[in-house]
Amino acid sequence: MLKKLFCVLIIIVVLAKKHQATDYDQYDYDWLTAKPRPESSTPSSTKSPDDDDVIVDQLDNRKAVNSEISGGFSNEKSFSCPHAKPMLHTGESVAQLSPEDIRIVGAMGDSLASGRGLWPFTDVEFRGAAFPIGGDANMDGLVTLPNILSQFVPNLEGISHGMGSKSALPDYQFNVAEIGAETEDLPQQALELVHRIQRYVGRTLKNKWALITIVTGSEEFCEKCEPPSRTSIRRALGVLRRGLPKALIVLLGPVHVASTYRQNINLMRPRCKCLEKMTGSNYRKLFDVWKTYFVDLENEFNTDNGTFGVLSIPSLAIHSRNPQSLLVPGKPLLNRKGHSYAAKWLWNRLIAGPNYNISLIALSEDTYYCPSLGCPYIRTVQNFKSCTIITEEEWRKQTIIAKEHKTGKEARQEVIRTNLAGVIAVILGLSMLSVLIFGTYFYCHGLKATKGRFDFGQTTTELESEQQEEK
Repeated sequence: MLKKLFCVLIIIVVLAKKHQATDYDQYDYDWLTAKPRPESSTPSSTKSPDDDDVIVDQLDNRKAVNSEISGGFSNEKSFSCPHAKPMLHTGESVAQLSPEDIRIVGAMGDSLASGRGLWPFTDVEFRGAAFPIGGDANMDGLVTLPNILSQFVPNLEGISHGMGSKSALPDYQFNVAEIGAETEDLPQQALELVHRIQRYVGRTLKNKWALITIVTGSEEFCEKCEPPSRTSIRRALGVLRRGLPKALIVLLGPVHVASTYRQNINLMRPRCKCLEKMTGSNYRKLFDVWKTYFVDLENEFNTDNGTFGVLSIPSLAIHSRNPQSLLVPGKPLLNRKGHSYAAKWLWNRLIAGPNYNISLIALSEDTYYCPSLGCPYIRTVQNFKSCTIITEEEWRKQTIIAKEHKTGKEARQEVIRTNLAGVIAVILGLSMLSVLIFGTYFYCHGLKATKGRFDFGQTTTELESEQQEEK
């Protein structure tokens, strides 16, 4: 009898565990009938094409040359990435922007950038832990983009610390994201961000590179199921371009959270009322509009050798064997673990470029990438097709040769450009000297005059005297 009861208990426990495994992901494969596939496996080919929300492999089909990864690190102790400086000349343009050139970080957008949901069971904004801008703890205690970046360059400006709204925390924390913000709110956020940076960085801003992450779309995409405001995004990028002389803007689209085994199914959809009602084909059409707008704006705001660039990433696509462990219960928000995954994914995407294919890696096991030796820069539109490396010594020689070849009018223009402040000072000095000399001359001449400047002809007394003499 006891043996039978013991067997029944074992069966109940086993069934309960299997049931619990299927509960966490209603879109995942059937744990009872299918064999677990390896981490890098692709979704089943037997399902209907309309079951897919998006094809993850096609989120960004561009390619980047020289994208081989030179190595990686998993924590501060294992960091061993080679430094580009001072051997290589970097930071001359967006095409040659190294992680070591970044001095300022900033963030705009919605709840993901403000850190909502990171403090359990509350709506408090934990900005110090938000993946694009948080700086609390260090990389080993808290994975964020600035904490990873700090392995290459210390003392970043603009990092967020602590909890609270953007108005509750100091302005020298360059995080202007707000809960529920939509693309229409981005121009105002851009104005505030530029004002903060110009105020606290000051005159040195012209010599410092800024990395600004715009995290937008997750809440708007979820709540409204509508295309973004293309005009508002363009205006926001225009404000940033006018206000920041050296900046790379990362335009990051809606979050896509998926099971490792079914990466084309977005687990955010059941948490969004309007998205949940959509068919897979309608969802893909809506996402394609977001993607098209992002890419068009990227093309509009990029130049070959400029110091302002836009890198559009249509979707932040992360996955896990247990994807529900990345989400805040009942809300379309990432929790602490989700933000850690997002930070790692975004960093590796910036270093590897569009070739970073999430269907081929396991985020939990992947390392943080070191820049490629063939292209030791952040992968931007400007260096996708061609990546040029130049040493500091070669750059100096080229600069000297270029100056020697400039003659006549070009030489005079170059002198004026490089000494503009001095030229203006000389002009103002000569102007003041001229005013002083001529003013003194006319003043002294006026003292010797016997008539006022408004006296013309003879006075009445003089005329009467002449008439009496004639009589």
